Amino acid sequence: MNSLRQWWSLPVDYGWNVAYARSQRGLSITRVLIGIFCWLYGTAAAIALTIPGLGDGTLGRWALWFTVITTFPVGSAWLIGGWPKWQMSIAFVLYADIVLAAVLLSVDGPSEILPMAALFTVMGSYVVGFHGPKLFTAHHVFALVTTAALYVSALVDGREQRLQTNLYLIMLILVMFSAPLICHPLLMLLRRDATGAFYDPLTGMRNRRGFDAAIGNLEFRSGSDASVTAVVIDIDNFKAVNDRYGHEHGDSVIRTTATRILEAFPAPAITVRLGGEEFAVVCVDDRDSVIERSELLRIRLCDKTDRSPLTASLGVAEAVVEARDIEADINDLLSRADQAMYQAKRLGGDRVALYVDHSLPSGAVDERQ
Repeated sequence: MNSLRQWWSLPVDYGWNVAYARSQRGLSITRVLIGIFCWLYGTAAAIALTIPGLGDGTLGRWALWFTVITTFPVGSAWLIGGWPKWQMSIAFVLYADIVLAAVLLSVDGPSEILPMAALFTVMGSYVVGFHGPKLFTAHHVFALVTTAALYVSALVDGREQRLQTNLYLIMLILVMFSAPLICHPLLMLLRRDATGAFYDPLTGMRNRRGFDAAIGNLEFRSGSDASVTAVVIDIDNFKAVNDRYGHEHGDSVIRTTATRILEAFPAPAITVRLGGEEFAVVCVDDRDSVIERSELLRIRLCDKTDRSPLTASLGVAEAVVEARDIEADINDLLSRADQAMYQAKRLGGDRVALYVDHSLPSGAVDERQ
């Protein structure tokens, strides 16, 4: 019972699930497969319309025609468009479940149609991969109720085939519920543990691994390039803070710095603790806005009311990033921002430096204090 309660209460981050799949190069393939499966649903419905006895009833024909008409554009949207937001993903699950249930319950010949309820497993696989316990339960309860109604209808319609109908029901239960019920709780627990590997335990910010997973989820328009700005932040003379006040206070300073960075650059900006006292921010925003926020952050970090007031050096760089080669471009951008940050340190720290031209020998920057 405790395990069931733990599974039910597990938090679900749909955005993280999508970002992780994208970082592992699995999202594009999954999107194409879903689009193809939608087309196969439509093709199956079109074939069913030509089979004598299946689409003879008015309701059944309407349900099949609706499936044919809607599944092809839905499949095309998966193939051409980007990955859906959380709300659209929920709507897709509802659409698929309701359309399938409408076809199963309205087409003539429930005894022959009953095995087709196994198609609920296809959407169940999607729910297992990207959604949490609540939608998982709702989907399977809906599938169970639909299957039960179809089963009763099949018993009434074909009394002489009861043994075969019961066999179909047992097979459906095994196909529709055994694997998902076993796999989903384990997958959720593994996902929870994996999520911890993507975040820095001291600050709650992403670590480098989590950052690599997140940059693929930057909000670009599908297929387009975008102007991206990066900021690298390094606390000045942090070793002196540790030496004077101890490592426990040093950890407190790191946490405070992380909090102020997150306040200055909230989501959808991507923030990361690169290691030690160094942080970075990546956001799809214009350079002037990021410089302004960086300056405000620099002032905020140097708070005279703190036990050990500190300063920081910030380097800012901007570049046009290609959606198809985002990881290499972002790493390049961070390298430029890092050069600007070190230039700020050489100029005495406590300033924001802007990377201007990587080709110049000095790594030219426009420094602001």
